Amino acid sequence: MQNQKGTLLLSFITALCVVNVSGPQYVFPIYGPSLAKHFHWSSIENSMVSTAVFVGVSFSSPLCAWLAVYLGCKKTLVISSFISLSAMFLLVETYVGYLSSNYILCSFYLLCIGAASAASCLCAFDSQAYNFKSCQGLSLGITSASLGISGLLFSQINDKFFRSKDGDNTFGFLIFFGCTATFVTLLGSFILGPISDIDHDHPSIRHPIAQTKPVSYASTDDSIRSFSTSSTWYEGDSIDSKPSLSSNVMSGTNSIQIEDDAEMNISGYAVLLTPIGFSLCVSLLVILGLGYVYLTNIESILVSLSADGISSSEIQHLRNLHLSIFSVSNCLSRVLFGALSDLLRERAGIHRIWFIWFAAFSFMITMVSLTAFAPDGKGLIVYSIVIAVIYGTSFGIGPVIISELVIKDFVKTWGWIMCAPAIGSQLYNFLFGFVYDKELKHQTGKK
Repeated sequence: MQNQKGTLLLSFITALCVVNVSGPQYVFPIYGPSLAKHFHWSSIENSMVSTAVFVGVSFSSPLCAWLAVYLGCKKTLVISSFISLSAMFLLVETYVGYLSSNYILCSFYLLCIGAASAASCLCAFDSQAYNFKSCQGLSLGITSASLGISGLLFSQINDKFFRSKDGDNTFGFLIFFGCTATFVTLLGSFILGPISDIDHDHPSIRHPIAQTKPVSYASTDDSIRSFSTSSTWYEGDSIDSKPSLSSNVMSGTNSIQIEDDAEMNISGYAVLLTPIGFSLCVSLLVILGLGYVYLTNIESILVSLSADGISSSEIQHLRNLHLSIFSVSNCLSRVLFGALSDLLRERAGIHRIWFIWFAAFSFMITMVSLTAFAPDGKGLIVYSIVIAVIYGTSFGIGPVIISELVIKDFVKTWGWIMCAPAIGSQLYNFLFGFVYDKELKHQTGKK
């Protein structure tokens, strides 16, 4: 028994570490501006590069799910670490001048890093969901929080250990992040996965309803479904754990149950045809797309709002401060508003989509206020907190809404939904780069 607890603890901690190094979309803003300066990219070129990681994470979700199902956790983690190390090595070689600095090539490297990280993150969530069936809500909530604070961890490491007189030590940080992510992911390939001596028949462990055959880790849909959300299967488990109704009540509600199953038996493109699915897709396109643009361009915004004489070291510190604040706020909002949506849905019958609509309205007010009042660097902290809370709320509740609309193929459906913020981030980042370039030329012409 003691040996089993130790194995579970080791698996739990390893999964947290793997997830923590699997958030390159939150780490890129730390070194992204330095790449743009070093390679002299225009704002439009930089806009394409800065969203490449997020696009890789978003569009690769269906492929990563397929790899996790058919190859298993261990092989998928090995492949992920190899791709991530290779892409980061090519990016470092590009930075030192051995390879072409073409922005399309760099975008491809970052896209591969994003896809590889999505696969390793999925495996970590999958392992947690399988090995901790009796407390999935808690284990997946902590794991999701670990993903959210990856930006905080690496921004503080960059601020403390990779500063130089001329600015930040981007070369050293790229090597550090690449080696750390590869080592931790490879370590996870030896530890993560199903623990064979766990007794899943223990009374405290809840099983999915109508399960008629032994659980197979490679094909278990309940663990795969938990990717990107900590409350999806917590809610499902709560429903499944309720006592069975008596036969006379079941016969009276049989037609209602069949109707509910028919309504929920949708996936993929069909979800977009439902009012809730369509409104969620549009909301995520705006909130997550534009929110990630704010995150990746935070240094450019700080430079434009700060005094002319501010040094590179001060800009680096301010950038890392905002990234840390964004990371913590994003993490906390996922947990708090996810729990609040559970509570209000259970007690008051309020649908979760209202949280998304409220987030969209709040986001619009925040963006208008930001552009109208244009605060200084310190005043921008308030906006970073608000945008991060809205961003985290949408990312935390969105997967749960989809899980309530579909019975099967959650990962495939959520993968298609995630195409919306990926498209939005590219669109809004391109517009930001175009406007920023135009305004920069206008101000330079005045001088």
